Amino acid sequence: MMALPLAGKRILFFCPKTFGYENEITAELEAMGATVTFHSDKPSEHPWVKGILRLIPKLGWYFADRYFFTWLKNFGPENCDFIFIIKGEGLSPNFFKALRERYPKAQLLLHLWDSIKNVKYTDLKLPFVTEFTSFDPVDCKSLQNVRYRPLFFLNNYLNLDPATPDKRIFFIGTLNGDRPKVISKVAESLKDDVLFDYWLFVRSKLELILWKIFDRSIVQLDNKRFIYASMSREAIASHLSKCSAVLDIEHPKQTGLTMRTFEVVASGKKLVTTNKAIKDHDFYDPARVCVIDRNNPKIPSDFFELKLPPISDSFITRYSLRGWLSEILVG
Repeated sequence: MMALPLAGKRILFFCPKTFGYENEITAELEAMGATVTFHSDKPSEHPWVKGILRLIPKLGWYFADRYFFTWLKNFGPENCDFIFIIKGEGLSPNFFKALRERYPKAQLLLHLWDSIKNVKYTDLKLPFVTEFTSFDPVDCKSLQNVRYRPLFFLNNYLNLDPATPDKRIFFIGTLNGDRPKVISKVAESLKDDVLFDYWLFVRSKLELILWKIFDRSIVQLDNKRFIYASMSREAIASHLSKCSAVLDIEHPKQTGLTMRTFEVVASGKKLVTTNKAIKDHDFYDPARVCVIDRNNPKIPSDFFELKLPPISDSFITRYSLRGWLSEILVG
């Protein structure tokens, strides 16, 4: 029997609560043999708390520290081998320092699955970090001592049937950036024989009203396509199974490949993306991936007809959740 890569390791894990990925990561760490103590990287999931930590982090940290220092004292593990922090938006530099002092022998690993410009004052935390990794290739080139590590897919995406009888494009994402404009332009450019199954997650009806005031392109979209609760992983898998391609629209302020990129490739579906950075990756194949201009999106008519190449074993090994965790924690 092969030894588990993290057998006997104790991990203190902080991560944003993001569509259940934090639970999947925790479960995989445990499957790799680790004992995990998890907490969100924020003291509360209330929208106001998240907003303050994003917009005025130094003010948010004043209150977050009171919570996290008490939590660490009462519920933090006695010892740990790794302190694994994803994003860490609600964790102050003072708390990073406290973690280093309490666990001096532990490796403190920080991973950003957002661009550093969107996570203010990360530089103040870096003196306490053992290793810093990021999903954003531009950040990795512009910053010192940061290692590039793209994201991952969950294994359930490997079980989808890639075959589909019609030309259908699926999109699911949060209402942000220029997504309404891109979706509207994609819808206009598609031929009549292509179905566009798009869904935009909106945090509240008030948010949608404000969007309609300040971004007129959103008025062109179907109101039935706005949803106010996160689509379940099972529902997403159902939509994926019925489509022949998936549209991916990265935030205009990011260059890192989204989680959706790897999920689509793993599922055996074709990918239509606005992210040109995908061309620099080992799994890029124009028969599988169509890169479009977000300002003038055009999908070649023969893209749906191109035969899909098989998914390589190297892709599955490296870009699975276990491959991601192994590269970050095991090296």
